[in-house]
Amino acid sequence: MIMTTASSETASTTPSPNLLPDFLTGMQPAFYNQRTGEAHLPQTEDGHPALEYGFCGLPDEWVVERDAEGKAIALHPDVIAGYWRDARFVALSQIGQMPLDA
Repeated sequence: MIMTTASSETASTTPSPNLLPDFLTGMQPAFYNQRTGEAHLPQTEDGHPALEYGFCGLPDEWVVERDAEGKAIALHPDVIAGYWRDARFVALSQIGQMPLDA
């Protein structure tokens, strides 16, 4: 996020696409179940691939807690967050170890 000042002297935030490092290009948020080896991409409420992390669209057996409306709010400890890139799951802990594309 970049802070900008509008003409009325009030500050607002606007996302900047230039802040996304090149090595994250092509990566989609994903979750991986370390016990079963399954990986899933989160979805929006209408079933499209999500651009940010969320629990919508993940298997019911991965969910350990739901709110009063039935939305997932906690996942099983075996499920970790990461990214899906080039047909494989990359854990968040592995991001710094990835080779940069040429």
